[in-house]
Amino acid sequence: MTLLAAGLWSCSGDELWDQPGTKADGAISFNVGVESSPAQRTVTRAGASDPYYAMQAGTQVRLRVDGIWKRKSPTVPVSQKTTCKTLAAQSGSQVNALSFQDSEMLYWDDYGTGDPDNADSRAAGLSILGVAVDGKNAAPAVTTDAQWESLDWNVVTDGTDVLSGDIIVSNNLTAYKFAERNYDESRKMVFIHPLSKITVNLKAGEGFTSGSVGATTFKFENDPTVTLTNATTLAAIADPDNNYALTKGTVSIRNASAQSDGTKATLIAGTTSTTDDDITVIKQAVVYPGTQLGATDDAVIAVVNADDNIYYIRAKEIHDAITAKGGHTDFKTLAGYNYIINITVNKTGIRITASVTNWTSVDSEEVHPVINVDAHVGDGTPSSGINTFAFWRSESINKDYLHEATPAVNIDGTTDWTSTTTLYWTHHNQHYHFRGIYPVSTAVYSNGNGDQAVEVENGAYDAATFPSNFVMGMPEFSGDDYMCDNEDHAHVDMRTEGICARTSAINLNFRYMMSRLEVNLTSSAVDAKDYVDLSDCKVELVNVGTKGDVLLSDRSALVTLDAQTYELNGVSSQIHYDDVIVPQTLVNTDSSNKVRFKITVFVNGTLTDYDVYYADVAPIKVKASGASVSAPVDAWESGVHYVYNLKITKTEIKATASLTDWKTVEASEDVWF
Repeated sequence: MTLLAAGLWSCSGDELWDQPGTKADGAISFNVGVESSPAQRTVTRAGASDPYYAMQAGTQVRLRVDGIWKRKSPTVPVSQKTTCKTLAAQSGSQVNALSFQDSEMLYWDDYGTGDPDNADSRAAGLSILGVAVDGKNAAPAVTTDAQWESLDWNVVTDGTDVLSGDIIVSNNLTAYKFAERNYDESRKMVFIHPLSKITVNLKAGEGFTSGSVGATTFKFENDPTVTLTNATTLAAIADPDNNYALTKGTVSIRNASAQSDGTKATLIAGTTSTTDDDITVIKQAVVYPGTQLGATDDAVIAVVNADDNIYYIRAKEIHDAITAKGGHTDFKTLAGYNYIINITVNKTGIRITASVTNWTSVDSEEVHPVINVDAHVGDGTPSSGINTFAFWRSESINKDYLHEATPAVNIDGTTDWTSTTTLYWTHHNQHYHFRGIYPVSTAVYSNGNGDQAVEVENGAYDAATFPSNFVMGMPEFSGDDYMCDNEDHAHVDMRTEGICARTSAINLNFRYMMSRLEVNLTSSAVDAKDYVDLSDCKVELVNVGTKGDVLLSDRSALVTLDAQTYELNGVSSQIHYDDVIVPQTLVNTDSSNKVRFKITVFVNGTLTDYDVYYADVAPIKVKASGASVSAPVDAWESGVHYVYNLKITKTEIKATASLTDWKTVEASEDVWF
């Protein structure tokens, strides 16, 4: 009696994932060779392939060994079933040994090889079938003879332990003869893959810097999800019409083939490796042959969710690889093929351009302030272009803004991020509000209403640089561009809900946040009788707001300190004043609290000798343009340059005269002395 032993055979490969492979030798020996997936039929973008590799140690293999024992008539068929497990391959070896329990061993004598009457059958040899799942310590449950012909088999669809669906079968030894038991090629039992495999190699790229998943330079925060589907939106993944992966059917061990029953499902690929130095995460799925990998080049075949960044993978590149490989005309998977899709995913970088809107000029009509003769009594005294900017962003429109970068602006208005932190959308569903602030040192604080704001106050205008004053940038949209460009969020108004991930640049339009107020004083000719000497004077605003907040939510201004007297700043002479003022409303129904110009003209340079002129601010009208007449200015708005032309002249004193006659007192006729 000769002992039947078994082992595993394989050629080593450079695959990054585990694949099954076997070899056998022994007394009644047969080599168990396993053809790798795809066994020289790998389809990748590069068209590379690797034929074989060893099974994992501890894999259980189910065997069926059939023979004929011709004793006397009738002929007796002998069919024995057994199981064995693989041992670890020796270093550098392509051979795995098989380990049998005593009760599992098979012997040549079980098939009558020592019976002289069995000479013909002995010459015909044994027929051997095998089935296994690489790495599994339990072989597929084949308990009846019918199951060797047709075994119901479902692949894994939920991404959990996907390679447990990667069944391998062997049927090549149909005449294993006793006389040839010592020849390696005669006893080689080759396992093949009757199913198809899809491998997605995900490499984390720019923007994935804070995670821990994967051994590459860039890492994911969470294990990505790869869903095989034709859906072009996230919501459509649940639609069965977008299912294309064939997941159920039968496997014939006898014929070494698989036949789908037509069942299609949305299939999640499972993670098989995160330890490779070049590929961050390897995802794999097993499907039935005939699975359609996109009917057209632009068909979506997978949706990748990497830390909530969504990527739609289209079929063109795998189509190109299939075409280059040959043998495919309809882009349907073939048995034993491994379709490898290599993907490098980068987060969407935030691209910004910047533009600055200059002051909008509003030039007023000339106004003649009237002297207030009660102004004093006795000796009483009278009461540059943006270079770098601060980039702020938040998920909330009115709070939680963070200064996250300080980019520069190029001459053409595009933003240069090379000297600062490159920012990305965190994930596909992320919506951000963006603000730019100049100067960079401008402080942002949370006011009492829970809004973030910049505190501003009246002050001198700086004409030496551009921008000449505090500016804030905010995204601006044209046409329907304010709606989110992602189909899953078409209902989102980005003006209020924030901008969703996009590759196109966002323009931050910087605008002056203060109102610019310029006052020009003039008088009559020097020799005119109403001429006023303006060489020594001051201009004040009465009842004006002097401090305020500019909100980051919408760039609106709120006055926080009102009804103050503010003295304007003279520029080079006492007749020209230029200031920035907190934007505010000027109309006030309370006539005692109007915003007014107060012009104090000093006589002989003394504080005790002066005249005061007043002019209401709100009624002043803009200069007429053509035939049209503009409405009165009733508010000072952000970014608007208001020019007031005030003509100061003496008020002529006019009088009429009347004479009151003497009052007569006539005495009586009787006068006593």
